[in-house]
Parts: sequence; structure tokens; C-alpha cells
Amino acid sequence: MSANFQSQTPALNGIYSGLFTAAENIYAHLKKGSGLHIVETSNDSGDAQIGLDVIADEAFFDSLKDDPNVRYVVSEERPGLSKISDGDYSIALDPLDGSKSALIGIPSGAIFGIFKSAETDVDFHGGNIVSGGFFVFGMNLEVYFADGDKVFKGLFDQATSQWTILPITAPLPISNVWSINGANMTVWDDWLQDHYAALSDATNGQTPINIRWFASMVSDIKRLVLQGGMFAYPRANRKGYEKGHLRLVYEAIPMSFLIHAMGGASSNGQQSLLKTPVKTLHEKTPVFIGEADKIAALHKAQE
Repeated sequence: MSANFQSQTPALNGIYSGLFTAAENIYAHLKKGSGLHIVETSNDSGDAQIGLDVIADEAFFDSLKDDPNVRYVVSEERPGLSKISDGDYSIALDPLDGSKSALIGIPSGAIFGIFKSAETDVDFHGGNIVSGGFFVFGMNLEVYFADGDKVFKGLFDQATSQWTILPITAPLPISNVWSINGANMTVWDDWLQDHYAALSDATNGQTPINIRWFASMVSDIKRLVLQGGMFAYPRANRKGYEKGHLRLVYEAIPMSFLIHAMGGASSNGQQSLLKTPVKTLHEKTPVFIGEADKIAALHKAQE
């Protein structure tokens, strides 16, 4: 049974219902162990797939394909814009974020963004997003999302097949935690290496930052929502990571929208991810999302 969530924008009610229905179906497959194996294909972002990537993509598409308010569905697993109708809203998806982590038991999930008036690739920018968030496929099926300027969390009761969705009214918490892969430090830009080293220095009496890293964006952002801190996936001076690794349209922008709604901020290292122009659906970007003062300090470190 999908959640009966009432959006600030009535046209989105059916879209939310479709998203929640798809998440329930994917979670049911995951609990059975379906699709937890590497397949011979890769997606249109160039990443190797597991079977559940394909299952998840099809689940979302099937649950949204009959909604007259959905114009396009955009997915990490699809090459371009999949036309649904002439509706006013388009959905951008990472149908199974952290799929490789799922193979070893780290919670995976799905990221979604709902965009208005998106007709071409360049329209999927932060100025057009009206909802963004993520599902977590872990010990429980959960959701965290922003519907306009209001933030919500939800928990699926597997015994009753009912969702409990509650508002999050508190601002983003504060903590001395960074979620970042410190193993790549030597190939970061010099300014970031220096900033990271200064924050990690315990010799001057300050409390050094704590590093926590799931390598699953949904799990790391869940920590950010619940505990505060910073999530970072910067560019690196190594092949394939020159522009970062995460995708702007269906990973960085939806997650930034949620954290901004909680009073946080985001950056690609130069400007807010919600103000970053979009060129192509699958383009990569450096990502910094977290407490506003930590993003401000990041920018100051480059002066």
C-alpha cells in the first residue's frame, strides 16, 4: 500500500504515491535477495550494474508511467528523457544508490527529485526543483524528503504495509563530522588538502573532525539529516574523477534541495549546487552538502 501523503502541490500527490509504491516493491526484492549480483551490463552513466539496479529502475518507471502529471522520467539507468505525458512535472531518479554497498550489507536506497517545467536537459536545474529526497533500504524502509520548504521523514511498517510520515521541524543538527573518503586526500585540490588537514589537526588544542564514510550517499546523507556535519565527494586529480563522481541532476541537486530546506547549504566548490547550470542529464559534479557554516568555511579556504 503506497503512502497517502498530501503535498503542498496537489498535482504531486499521485507522483508521491508512485514513488512510495516503487520503493516498497524494490525493498521487497532486496529482502528476498533478488538482484544482488553483478550483471554484464552498465548503465548510461558508465557504471557497472547489479541486477537490482535494473529491477529498481523498472519499478519506478512502471509506477509513474500512467500519471498524467508526469512529463518525463530521467534515470541513471536510462540514456535520456523518457516521455510519459504532457504533465507539468518531471522526475529525476537514482533508482538504486549505493548498489555495490548493498552487496556487502551497507544500506542502499533511491534518490528522487521532482522538477517543474523541464523540457530539455538544461531545465533540470536547482531553480526548477520542487521536491527532493531519498529512500533508505536498510533494517527498515525509510524516506526523507522536502516537499517545497517543508521536510518530512517516513517509516514503512512491514506488518501493516502502512507508512507513518511525520514532519521534521528542527533545523539541521550540528556536529563535528565529515563524511568523506579520506583515502583520496593526496589527489584532491591543494586548497582542500590544506583545509582538511587544518580541520584534522589536534596539536593546537582544537577538536579534530571525525570522519565517517559509508560509500553509500543515502546512508551518509541520512547521517547528515539526523546528526549534522558535512557530506563531501570532491573532484580528484585522477582519471574519471576530474569533475567529481556524483551526478548533478539526480543525486546532487535533490539531496541539496532537502538539506537547504533544513537550513543547510551546498556547493560544487565554487557555488551552490542549486545554482549550478545543468548541461547534460548525466554530468558529474563535485559535491559538498552540509551545515551552512561549514560550506562557508569551505569557500573561505579558497581565498
